[in-house]
Amino acid sequence: MSNENLAQATQKNGTHAEKAYRRRAVAPPVDVYENDDEILLVADVPGALPEDISLHVEKDTLTLSAKGKAPATDGQRPLALEFAVVDYERSFRLPPGVDGARIVAETRRGTLIVHVPKVAEAKPRKVLVKAG
Repeated sequence: MSNENLAQATQKNGTHAEKAYRRRAVAPPVDVYENDDEILLVADVPGALPEDISLHVEKDTLTLSAKGKAPATDGQRPLALEFAVVDYERSFRLPPGVDGARIVAETRRGTLIVHVPKVAEAKPRKVLVKAG
């Protein structure tokens, strides 16, 4: 159902038609990396703008959700549409030893990069050995 048809159906039938129209939500592909200081999640979320991306931490779960947007057409009429605009949803169980309160994220050209810092106690450290 096009957005125009949805608007017409909503005007005729109230919000019932709007509830029936649901965009598809998919789990975005994510690469996970680890170094001594952090765990890094790199998620592919094409079409999602930074203001449409949400990261939520509750207990030991990190939830990512994002609303995809169709690219601007500058008034051009599409002849063929092969890419579906989708929303993104995915959850991750945070391992012990990370600081959920200090998670930060950034976007770069359709990629979301989430930095999950480790707590000091979980970082590897070198033990100094003294001569006795």
